[in-house]
Amino acid sequence: MSAIQLLKELIKASEKAANIARVCRQDEHLFGLLIQEKPKDEANARFEHDFKTLADCLIQESVKYDIGKLFPELRKNIRGEENPNFTNTCGESVVISVSDDRNETTENLQKVLNGDKTAALRLIDEVYREIDVDEDKWQIPNESVSLDHEITELGIWIDPIDATAEYIQAKEKYSKFPNIMASGLKCVTVLIGVYETAQGNPIIGVVNQPFANEPETNEFEGKVYWGLTIGDLKYNNIVSVETEEKIAVLSPTEQSKYVEFLKKQLKYDIIYSSGAGYKILKVCTGEAELFLLSRANTYKWDTCAPQAILRSLDGELFDLQDTLVNKSLKKISYRDTKITRNTGGLIAYRNIEKFKDFLKL
Repeated sequence: MSAIQLLKELIKASEKAANIARVCRQDEHLFGLLIQEKPKDEANARFEHDFKTLADCLIQESVKYDIGKLFPELRKNIRGEENPNFTNTCGESVVISVSDDRNETTENLQKVLNGDKTAALRLIDEVYREIDVDEDKWQIPNESVSLDHEITELGIWIDPIDATAEYIQAKEKYSKFPNIMASGLKCVTVLIGVYETAQGNPIIGVVNQPFANEPETNEFEGKVYWGLTIGDLKYNNIVSVETEEKIAVLSPTEQSKYVEFLKKQLKYDIIYSSGAGYKILKVCTGEAELFLLSRANTYKWDTCAPQAILRSLDGELFDLQDTLVNKSLKKISYRDTKITRNTGGLIAYRNIEKFKDFLKL
């Protein structure tokens, strides 16, 4: 099977996801209907409140439908963050689903939206919209690259909207480095990562920033980043940003002992930012040298896609605690699908030699 063809379809799926996210966020009528707090057994323990939106659920199910339709053998191995159960304001529980029958999907959405057909049809237009392939814009290779694995030996992790809180609140805040946002819609990403199940290595990653640019028309435009590693072959569309600054990008809730060590001992400029996908992306682009997260509050759907891009750049995402304690350079793996949490925290470097220097200290 062609790895490039699979990459194209993943990018198309991410762009459809980005369209849905933009439509939901920019339509006041829609957005007011869509937010729902997650139950305690689904919520992220780091946040006092955690939210899911219909956009999250609908994006996830749309990606699963589109990819599963084209690659039926993959369907059972496509997993995502969100539980597709959604409860409308009347208390009726509805399972979000996308099918070949447009009318059936419309009726399903109308139930979630309490019979609001106008809103349902607005979303349905995006769910069934054909996405054109823009090979020049997305910088897709034109050579033939075959996958090393059978399609049944692959799995996919989806995070339909990473940084949901930023998506909802949309409080734009810049850090002291203008290319790295502290918070806001630019921190929001759609993450689709493919991994091979035998060893658990991510091999294809697509990170879509739905709100990357806001032109004068106030219509947001997105940006797509991708990386592909097949054996010794590595491809990506990353344009590296040259910087003389030594930047570590961290979560605002990072433990003070790590912050002080990075700042005082290693002389890093510390930037606090939102969204695991966004922060790892900044390491991919070279705008940050290091991403560190000591707490166990990310999941496989947060890391699979950006880690695949890192690997295509000869970088890597490691288990922080195992690395510090055992010096084993344990990579984040996706082999065991029953383990969804990254329990040892994370550390990401694009330059492995600089990572080794970090370990010596």
